[in-house]
Amino acid sequence: MHLQTLIAFALVFLHSDGQWSKPLYSDPGGRWTLGLLAGQVAIITLAAWGASRRAVRVLAAGPQRLEAAQRFHHRAMTVLKLLVTGAFALDMLVTPWPDRVYGLGFSAPLKILADLLVLMPFAAGVTAVWWFAYPVDRAMRDRLGTSLESNAVRPVWSRSHFLNFNLRHHVLVIAVPITLILYVSNLTEGYAEAIRRRLFGWPYAPDVLLGAVALMIFAAAPLLLRRIWLTRPLEAGALRRRLETLCERIGMRCREILVWNSDGMMINAAVMGLSPRVRYVLLSDGLLETMDERQIEAVFGHEAGHIRLHHIEFFLMFAFVTMLAVSGAMEALYRCGLSSTWVEVSGGAMAVVVWGMGFGWVSRRFERQADLFGVRCVTPDAQTCRVPCSVHPSVPLADDPPASPGREVANHPHGVCATAAHWFASALDRVAVLNGIPHEERSWRHSSIGSRIRFLMSLANDPNRAAGFDRLIGRIKTTLWVSSVAGAALATYYYVAADPVLLKPYR
Repeated sequence: MHLQTLIAFALVFLHSDGQWSKPLYSDPGGRWTLGLLAGQVAIITLAAWGASRRAVRVLAAGPQRLEAAQRFHHRAMTVLKLLVTGAFALDMLVTPWPDRVYGLGFSAPLKILADLLVLMPFAAGVTAVWWFAYPVDRAMRDRLGTSLESNAVRPVWSRSHFLNFNLRHHVLVIAVPITLILYVSNLTEGYAEAIRRRLFGWPYAPDVLLGAVALMIFAAAPLLLRRIWLTRPLEAGALRRRLETLCERIGMRCREILVWNSDGMMINAAVMGLSPRVRYVLLSDGLLETMDERQIEAVFGHEAGHIRLHHIEFFLMFAFVTMLAVSGAMEALYRCGLSSTWVEVSGGAMAVVVWGMGFGWVSRRFERQADLFGVRCVTPDAQTCRVPCSVHPSVPLADDPPASPGREVANHPHGVCATAAHWFASALDRVAVLNGIPHEERSWRHSSIGSRIRFLMSLANDPNRAAGFDRLIGRIKTTLWVSSVAGAALATYYYVAADPVLLKPYR
């Protein structure tokens, strides 16, 4: 729900000062609009209820139907999330709902209350989806309970705990920092003239101030998120020493290694923070309770890979390049004589397409690179490796068959240890099983668990393919670097040499 929450706030950001497209109908009394909003929530609620009942029925058909139920539930949740987001976009683009709320006359310091009120239909839809997702989640966890080998198995959480967890981890993690930015945006908009006077009449002063504050909020966000996600430091012991040793070995610094409290219900890990001073690595309590130390180290290595391979920085470059590309296209459409409404709709559509296709494609490649980094973090020495391997020299055993071709490429510079790949694959498999994720279910930012496992095994068997993948990642990063630098130079030149139509509202 992170992306959907981000889209909802983006729609609120863009709806200001009459620059948004006008509603398709007027509703002086507001009754039709309120009825439409109530009808949307009712439709979402009925759809969520129906999907929940069907998933539970499939699950009740027997243990052999578990994966089918998981697959249906995950796809139904995807459709429901799209339905919630689409309904809210309809509210913002077509109905007078936001105009009626903002027409109540909130002052700049209090306008954030109007923003949150405008978001209520989205919040109601999200709550309805999770309310009816709970019976499916509970039934699946009851069925999967026998798979847990830990002595720390806990009772399945209640509906209130389920809602609280999803609110914190899927909405508030995005909503809190963006609400702070939105509040500052309201202030810079409401006091724009005063800000310009204080900064020598510079027309872009409010926007520069907003951008500076937004960057500070983004940089400090991990300090907020560790509170929202209810975390605690990983206690001292053998596991912590092992992970700290790994950090020293790969050259990654972080402020703290945190345990992510989920009442044992989540098997996951995450990393957040660009600067080591505000960087945290999170391991969920469920992960710590259900995996051995080697699997935990492999998952930790994957998260560390996102930092050491600078994925966050390259994602920011992608966002910057996308902004320049969409802005350039909108500028061209303005100069072709299109109305502001069509330009805004076209720009939004282009942004959705670029992010939906381009960002997802890049993200899935970066996830696989982080998988590969995790494998290399748990690569053993030659004596421990007992699988035909392109990293270690052959270690013949008494009952070994004759050397296979795979043994002849030992110490290949791009080789992947087959033993380490098996260890990492076992951790991925456990994440899928214990989280109730179908092995072949993919998402926008992640390939399916099954395809990721097969990919790692193929790299272990073919170091030349690993070399090709490394070259692909290098081309992606080089393209983002060159596009960012060239785009910034072209944008600066165009601003100085031309008269950008997009900036005329500020002049």
